[in-house]
Amino acid sequence: MMIYKDASRSLPERVEDLLQKMTLKEKVAQLYCMVNLGQQDPIQNVKENFNEGVGTVSFLNSSQTGNTKKDMETLKNIQRFFVEETRLGIPALVHNEGIAGAQIPGATTFPQSMNVASTWDPELAKKVGEVVRKQLMAFGIRAVHSPLFDLGRDPRWGRIGETYGEDPYLVAQMGTAYVKGVQGNYQVMAAAKHFVGYGNAEGGRNGGEQQIAERKLLDTYCFPFEAAIHEAGVMGIMNSYGILNEQAVSTSKWLLTDILREKLGFSGLVVADYGSVSHANARYRVAKTQKETAIMALKAGMDVEQPNNTCYRYLEEAVESGELDMVYIDRSVKRVLETKFKMGLFENPYQEGDFLVEINNAEYQKLAQEIAEKSIVMVKNDSILPLKQKLKIAVIGPSADSKINFFGGYSSVGTADTTTGDFDRSEDDNFIKMAYDAVITEHREMLRSRGIVFDHQPSPEQKEKIIEMLKKNRSVSNKVYKTTEEFIETYYPNCNTVKEVLENEFGFENVFYAKGCDISKPIKGGNEDVKKVIQQADIVIAVLGGKESMRAADATAGENKDNQNIGLESPQLQMMEEVFRLGKPVISVIVDGRPLATPSISEKSKAVLYAWLPAQTGAQAIVNILTGKSNPSGKLPVTVIKDSGQIPMYNSRLPFYVDINEWAEYIDHDKNTPLYPFGYGLSYTDFKYSDLTLNKEVLTDGELQVTFTIKNIGNYQGDEVAQLYIRDCFSDIARPTKQLVGFVRVSLGVNEETEVTFNVDMRQLAFHNIDMKQVVEPGEMELFVGASSDDIRLKDSFKIIGEDREILRKVFSSKVTLTSKMTSL
Repeated sequence: MMIYKDASRSLPERVEDLLQKMTLKEKVAQLYCMVNLGQQDPIQNVKENFNEGVGTVSFLNSSQTGNTKKDMETLKNIQRFFVEETRLGIPALVHNEGIAGAQIPGATTFPQSMNVASTWDPELAKKVGEVVRKQLMAFGIRAVHSPLFDLGRDPRWGRIGETYGEDPYLVAQMGTAYVKGVQGNYQVMAAAKHFVGYGNAEGGRNGGEQQIAERKLLDTYCFPFEAAIHEAGVMGIMNSYGILNEQAVSTSKWLLTDILREKLGFSGLVVADYGSVSHANARYRVAKTQKETAIMALKAGMDVEQPNNTCYRYLEEAVESGELDMVYIDRSVKRVLETKFKMGLFENPYQEGDFLVEINNAEYQKLAQEIAEKSIVMVKNDSILPLKQKLKIAVIGPSADSKINFFGGYSSVGTADTTTGDFDRSEDDNFIKMAYDAVITEHREMLRSRGIVFDHQPSPEQKEKIIEMLKKNRSVSNKVYKTTEEFIETYYPNCNTVKEVLENEFGFENVFYAKGCDISKPIKGGNEDVKKVIQQADIVIAVLGGKESMRAADATAGENKDNQNIGLESPQLQMMEEVFRLGKPVISVIVDGRPLATPSISEKSKAVLYAWLPAQTGAQAIVNILTGKSNPSGKLPVTVIKDSGQIPMYNSRLPFYVDINEWAEYIDHDKNTPLYPFGYGLSYTDFKYSDLTLNKEVLTDGELQVTFTIKNIGNYQGDEVAQLYIRDCFSDIARPTKQLVGFVRVSLGVNEETEVTFNVDMRQLAFHNIDMKQVVEPGEMELFVGASSDDIRLKDSFKIIGEDREILRKVFSSKVTLTSKMTSL
């Protein structure tokens, strides 16, 4: 047996043996990605274009027909070709998406990342990852382009709902837990994305320019990635689109090698976000040719170009001409092979488990509903909730009788009608324009084969031909279903709308429905219909919000769907003004991936819930909260602002005035504070915090112990999320007014109390000082314990003593212990 096929040999031995056997063509092929397009014969495609092998294979919804048996067989045949019919039999690493469940028809759909973050429960994020791993593996997929470690600080950005919120500590805890779950024992490769600063683009424009000073980059934006590297052993990193500090990220050695590998300590595989390598040439113009771009990207540390080989196809030529040293090829190929050997792909390249059994596991649906319920954030309740049983209810709004609007843009539902081209666009919202730009820069050979030849830009006549061709291709579908609505009915038949669940709960005769308006468009007579149903009802439940999708014409958010309007669309606001004039009590439920600004709705409604994108069991979760079957316990993972002029506004800001609660000095003083602060969320019960103790002095290499008691003093069982913040009072570098360093979710029965103990290693408080050394600095610290960043219940101070301590690596998580106390009578 050849050494590389012998599983008993060490990983370095296997890699070196295989590398020595590979030709240059076979090596370069491992740095490519192949996209399966459902319309074509996949085996004919791989035989014609990939007979030297391939590094990764894209098998997203865009590759699938919806016929599960056929799609699984297609994937198996593709993998079988690489394993059994190529010279060396190197298996492909097949990838998918998974932040809201595996992106496969019928796979369990989970509430999106903003929901998961709103639970403030990393264990739930880990459980989502575990389910995604099992379902991907049962289908035959072994890599996932998830989760996002971007900080969500700009509600204009269409992808903010895919993040775990605004705070680096919260993002690190939730994302790292997901990585642990999805990777298991190195069975699936997670690709932490988007390295780095992607969510910080100017103007909230997807893939746009980012300017981040190196200290802020290392201490804030890199923190979640560094946590995933050292706490979860994340195997993959995906780069950010766009330009950071004037460098195209995909060709930046400073980012992909100097920081990611040398500073943060990553040793795994870097895979390109779709089209980002070619963007360096076609859009950002940091290289003149595709070959030059390929050389720059590979040298920078980009191991695999995805979703194709637009630029990396020139690597072989670059080596043969002496423009590229073979050492760079070997470096990246080793990383690809190490990943595949580490995952056991050579021994088990095909599916493991029964996909149909996995997706029909009732426990997974229960988990999805648990997350949906625990993630709903009640931000207002004027004693109207929970609802009484004998009520006549008017349920109104564009999401009241909708299922589609519950799903995120990267869920199986949200991508039901996507094509591969949808994943490779920039901030421009015009699909044909962006597809045209991609075709004329990245697919010149295809155009040439169709007789369209030009030097720099097509002629007006050629442009017209290309656009007509794109329009025709866009209308071609390989799906067994025709619409997203049909997709939901076929693969998620138990998914209900809020209207349907309310009818089941209160009786059809007591629920009166009127849509009123579409998300962004009025409906003729819609407001009059709303008035009619409200006149018959005791209360109004308005299910409002937007729609997240990268392709839908009525989408208000999603990839390449950035939105200057961070509030409800005008038809909804106009409808609600009519509703409030009627004087009936109104409960507003916001269904949206973005933290919408709702100042007028919040002021005039009796209760307001942010439900985010709660997925297949979302309607039941919403009604369970409304009726009190579940006690709301979600907390905001983002700051909700009042107006786009306040952007950016986030909790861990640097000090502005002497009073740390001062945010701004806008002339309109209503805009000096957010609508709802980070960490905020109400319950049907009340919690009392008491008995704070902590050690008053801690060495720079020591550990702070903080203990306090939480008691449920209300009338309902409930969950509280206790949050621990620290402020460095004086430092040679300005430090955040409140730095989140710990949190814990505590379940308490009526009158029950629990003692909470946090242990915080001082390395958690390390930062890069004036000399750019990462240090734990002595000094006075303020400590805050609260129910939100603004609702501080306990506070004290302590001192860090000793000398400045320079450290290589931070500690990323505090430890927490819960001790039940005897119930008082």
